[in-house]
Amino acid sequence: MAVILRNLTDFKRFLGKPGATIQLVRNTFMDRQPESTREAYRAKGMYAPRAVQALSRKAAVFTLRGFPGTVWLYWDKGARGWRFSGDTVTVPLVTGLGPADELVYRCSFADGFEPAPRNRVSRQPKHAEAHLAPA
Repeated sequence: MAVILRNLTDFKRFLGKPGATIQLVRNTFMDRQPESTREAYRAKGMYAPRAVQALSRKAAVFTLRGFPGTVWLYWDKGARGWRFSGDTVTVPLVTGLGPADELVYRCSFADGFEPAPRNRVSRQPKHAEAHLAPA
């Protein structure tokens, strides 16, 4: 089942499901850094898939698969400027160090946790006669 995100509510609902995983696929701030800095960032596991460890009203805590430590993603000030498209979430990154930057995350489910596709069953309309009491 494909992940479809349209807004922050969909994103939070996705994060609350078992096996929810996000992975950083683009960080424009890091793209402008020297190669040694980018390599150190990658060595810390920052591009590794992130599994949800905990959720609150204001943030999510993720573990980095295969790496120690946790990473937080906050939405406590609202998700101003966040963009949702299919299985990606684009988060503006305000560093004050040059042009505006952004983080792009791809959302998916860990192997074995993909939800089964839902079958939409159309309900038959109830007949008006069924609601009438006998005379």
